[in-house]
Amino acid sequence: MKSSLAGRVVAITGGARGIGYTIAETLVARGARVALSDIDEDALKTAASTLSIETYGNLDVVDGDAFGAFLARVERECGALDVLINNAGIMPTGPLLEQSDALARRVLEINTLGMINGTKRALALMLPHRRGHIVNMASTMGEAAVPGLGVYNASKAATLTFSDAARLEFRRSGIHISAILPAAVNTELAAGVQGPRGIKNIEPKQVADAVVATLESNKSRPRVYVPPIAGVVLRAQRLLPRVLGEAAVRALGAESAVLSRSDQASRRAYHQRLQGH
Repeated sequence: MKSSLAGRVVAITGGARGIGYTIAETLVARGARVALSDIDEDALKTAASTLSIETYGNLDVVDGDAFGAFLARVERECGALDVLINNAGIMPTGPLLEQSDALARRVLEINTLGMINGTKRALALMLPHRRGHIVNMASTMGEAAVPGLGVYNASKAATLTFSDAARLEFRRSGIHISAILPAAVNTELAAGVQGPRGIKNIEPKQVADAVVATLESNKSRPRVYVPPIAGVVLRAQRLLPRVLGEAAVRALGAESAVLSRSDQASRRAYHQRLQGH
């Protein structure tokens, strides 16, 4: 059966690797016209070549003008923009006082400001057609505080509340705005980081499938948890008194997941790559 996404024009940020690449791969297989962007130009070229994607561009999502230029190029080469997937993000980990102000600023710029830049510019292109879907990649970490991830937590909490506000503001426009909340994913971004005890990290394909299902639903999805059980756990925790909720988090090992139980060699390798961008 032909996918409802066949022929749809989809722009993806952070598309050269990990979740973004897998989303692109899944959408290409369903016949979508995918345009990729990433700050890593070499990885971007490799990804575009592998997926036979003709429209791609090196992009720092923090640069709003550059973001707008990329989306304008997508429309020139592929047609009217149907979907924007704001996926670009970084996740440095470690003790809060060891994180430089510059790195904290970069996390918020990429994860939050970059997402806002994309949402605003996509809305401007979609509003005249009164259709479109913007998917913002959040995280379960936007609803669950984890020591060693404080700034990342803040950036993803902001993604959720911004997405909610934009969705409500444009609810009668014909444009859908959704947020995806993955748990820990087996990608370079989360290399060496383990989720709560007894809960395995998920695979990028699970996130990609959730994104596809969200797009095919043709409606706004305020919270799409991947896996769904993560949403059940988070909602249950919120029903508990704070002291009990935090005790449950400690019992599952979530509180120590980053600072004590993560593989430090894997985290160092990821942090070194971040320094190059």
